Amino acid sequence: MPADLAPREAQETAPVDLGSVAHPYDLLVVGGGINGCGIARDAAGRGLSVKLLEMEDLGAATSSASTKLIHGG
Repeated sequence: MPADLAPREAQETAPVDLGSVAHPYDLLVVGGGINGCGIARDAAGRGLSVKLLEMEDLGAATSSASTKLIHGG
């Protein structure tokens, strides 16, 4: 099975040397659900330098499964 299709718990991650980060950010948001995207957007609108990290498509996990919480009309 290709590594990108392996279960998340089976995937290995490489340690990150934060001293080698070329561009420091004011805010690092982990998770691109409705809350993570909203926080990132708000912070960017306030002039902060923001980095948003998401493993899947934006809003693809819990956010997409809970659309019944908001009624559009």
